[in-house]
Amino acid sequence: MALLYYSTLASKPVLDRNGEKVAILKDLIVRINPVAGKSEEKYPPLAGLLAQTNHRNFWIPASQVESFDEKGIKLFSALLSLERFERRNGEILLGKDVLDKQLVDVEGRRVIRVNDLALAVRHLPHEQILLLVGVDISFQAIIRRVLPGPKAPRARAIARSSDLLDWADVQYFASSAPAVQLSVSHERLAKLHPADIARLLDELSYVQSAEIVNSLDDETAADTLEEMDPDDAADILEGLNEERAADILEEMQPDDAADVIADLDEAKAQTLLELMEDEESEEIRELLAYEEDSAGGLMTNDFLMLPHNLGAAEALQRIRSLEEQPEFVDYIYLVEPGTETLRGVAALRDVVFCQPRSTQLSELMIRDFVSVQTDSPAEEAAAVLADYGFRAVPVLNNRGEIQGIITFDDALDLILPEDLRRRVPKIFRYHGNHPTVGSVG
Repeated sequence: MALLYYSTLASKPVLDRNGEKVAILKDLIVRINPVAGKSEEKYPPLAGLLAQTNHRNFWIPASQVESFDEKGIKLFSALLSLERFERRNGEILLGKDVLDKQLVDVEGRRVIRVNDLALAVRHLPHEQILLLVGVDISFQAIIRRVLPGPKAPRARAIARSSDLLDWADVQYFASSAPAVQLSVSHERLAKLHPADIARLLDELSYVQSAEIVNSLDDETAADTLEEMDPDDAADILEGLNEERAADILEEMQPDDAADVIADLDEAKAQTLLELMEDEESEEIRELLAYEEDSAGGLMTNDFLMLPHNLGAAEALQRIRSLEEQPEFVDYIYLVEPGTETLRGVAALRDVVFCQPRSTQLSELMIRDFVSVQTDSPAEEAAAVLADYGFRAVPVLNNRGEIQGIITFDDALDLILPEDLRRRVPKIFRYHGNHPTVGSVG
């Protein structure tokens, strides 16, 4: 297939069958939504031309085009309908809606800027079909637009460039063409790791970010927002339907959800809390009661807590029967039966690998544990984790009752410099190997 570039076709003459100029090409129109009864096409075909004559824009259907080349576009005839052009749903203008816009290179997991567009001419027995096949992000593409004609870089050289991306590997946004209704799938983006999606959202506009998040399932959306700065995540939630925003917050870890809600307008925050399920809403309200720069403001109240007088076998049975298991399960926090008074900490791996029928939790728990108070400065609590090398530390009130835990990934937000912090994904949200708790004495 012959390769052309949008920049080499723009403003070229539209010629009739005899080679007489009848108009000027203003833009190329492709359909990115499938026609009823047809499946989505990998490479969008040309739907028509936006042409201009006597300062009047009009539509020429692709079926009327005989040939394309860098000298101009030749039509089968000069019979044209001069009705004013009206945009149709499912179609985009390459120059207006795609050129110079931000897209996502899904394969490269990066945001790119469209400097030019590659079009392939497919020759059929009685016609030519023009397909949108690639995105040129090279610097040469800019030169080609600034220096058209003989001085422009050769198309063949650019075609071999690694900066020419396959259209099938990039993600377009419906929000880039707000004047029409587009059905754009973001399934390929949804398959990326949430940390990768979050990094992409950081570089996109809030409108584009909201479009992506709105296309994700609740769990993936929640994992993605947890990877973001709470202020940025709050801005994205602001752009979503309130019911959807509440559903996503329910899937987030309570401490992360509380951080995001704290950055919302108070009225908006209350509305979303009221829309959430009572249990999830209450967990978040409990965390919002603490000062942001305190251990209570840094902790999560999602952890494993059991009475210390259980046998290991019964403890494992209770853990397996939980409707929702906490994300962090390295340690079991053992309390006085019927209370939340912390008596010790046991490593889950010790419980799993012991002789459960003959072992009591009290035999496995560490009684001389390290803890922090809810009103301790957050930086001091983070320092405890760093100094002792723990994966988590319990947070107690002044009566010795456990209120939550601070995990190491939450402490990293205070320990690491901001530029490095944003590059490190959450440690405990995704399964991995965790060392056991140590004793202090």
